[in-house]
Amino acid sequence: MVVSMGGVKVPCLVDTGSMVSTVTESFFTQHFELWGQEKLQSCHWLQLRAANGLAIPYIGYLELDMELCGKVVCRCGVLVVKDPPGGVSSQAPGVLGMNVINRCYGELFDQHGSTLFNSPAVSRAPESIKQALHRCHQATTRPLDDGKVKVCGKKAHHIPGGTLKTIPATCSDSYSGNAVLFESLDSSLPAGLLISPSLVQVTRGTAYIPIVNVGITDVVLHPRTCIGTLSSVHVVSLPAGVQAVSSEIAAMGETIVAPSVREQIEALDMTGLPAEEQGQVRTLLKGYCSVFSAHDGDLGCTNLVTHDIPLLDDAPVKQRYRRIPPSEYEAAKEHIHKLLEAQIIKESSSPYASPIVLVKKKDGTLRMCVDYRHLNAKTRKDAFPLPRIEESLDALGGAR
Repeated sequence: MVVSMGGVKVPCLVDTGSMVSTVTESFFTQHFELWGQEKLQSCHWLQLRAANGLAIPYIGYLELDMELCGKVVCRCGVLVVKDPPGGVSSQAPGVLGMNVINRCYGELFDQHGSTLFNSPAVSRAPESIKQALHRCHQATTRPLDDGKVKVCGKKAHHIPGGTLKTIPATCSDSYSGNAVLFESLDSSLPAGLLISPSLVQVTRGTAYIPIVNVGITDVVLHPRTCIGTLSSVHVVSLPAGVQAVSSEIAAMGETIVAPSVREQIEALDMTGLPAEEQGQVRTLLKGYCSVFSAHDGDLGCTNLVTHDIPLLDDAPVKQRYRRIPPSEYEAAKEHIHKLLEAQIIKESSSPYASPIVLVKKKDGTLRMCVDYRHLNAKTRKDAFPLPRIEESLDALGGAR
C-alpha cells in the first residue's frame, strides 16, 4: 500500500509485528535529503533488532506527518535504515509499523467509536490495514486479565532432580478451548526449575505445564505459586488467494543392495576342499548365519545383559557440544543419520550429555567418538588388591 509521509507517497509493507516504521536510506536520499540533514535526527540509545535477534543498522530517524485512513497522524517517528547488501526492492522501500497504526486507531476510535469499521475511510482501506486495526481493537477491548498461571491442588508437587514433570495449573476461564502461549516467571520459580515458553491447551480453566528440574535435588512446588502468564496467539495462515502448491517432481536415486549373508556363504571360495566337505561347511555356516554381520551397520543387539555404570554421585555430567568445522557438517549429519537408521543410537532426553569428537581415519573418512572422560572420572573404580610379597616368597620356599 501507499502511505503519505510528509507529503511524499511511500510504498509500504504493513508489518503488525514491527513496533517502528522505517524507510530505506536510498529512498531517504532520493526524496527527503533535500530538506537538509538537520531533519534527520540521531538516537544512538535505541537498538533496533529483527525477529531473529540480529541488529538492524540505521542512520537516524525523522518526525513526519503521516496520512492513513483519512487521518493525519502528526509527528510520527520513522527510522531510516541502511540498505541491505543485496539491494533494495523499489516496490516497497518503507515499512508501516504499529507505532503509527496504534495512533491512527486511537484517533479513529475517538471519532467513530466501535463503529469505526463501518466508516467509509476504513471500509475503503486495504485488507492489511483492516486486519491491523482489528488487532488494535481486540487489544483495547479485551477484558482486563493478567493471565497469571498458578499451581493448582491442595498438596505440594515434588519434582525429583533431573526429571521433567507435568504440573496442573489454574488460569482464567476466558482462555478455555484455545491454544495459548505460556511464558514463565523466572523470579517466582524455586532454584533449579526451568520452564520453556510453549503452546498449551486450556480446558475449563486448567492448563498442564511441563516443568524441568535441572538440579540434582528434589524441589517442592507449593499450591497457588504463580509460575507464569498466558497470552493469546493468532494462527498465521496463508493470505487469501494464496495456495500451497505441492511438488510433483519425483526424486530418483541409485540404491545399492548389499548381498545377504546366505548369498555371501554361497559365494565363498572353497576350492581347496572336496565337494562333499564344501557342502558340509556351507550347511554349518547357514545354520548359524544369524551371528554373522551382513554389513557395517549390522552390529546385532541383545537384551540378555544390562550394562550398569556405578557412579560416585547422582549429579549428571553435562557438557557443551564441541565446535564442528563447517566443512564437516554434512559428513557428521550423514554419519549420525546412518547410526540412527542402524539403531546403533537413538534420540534421548537424558540429563547426561557428553560431546562428540570427529576423528579422521587413514582413508579420509570420519569416525565419530564420544568424549566420556568426565563420566569416566565419576565412575566407581573396582578394587584389585596386589598379592602380598611375603606370601609369594613363602610359596617359592624350597623350590628349585
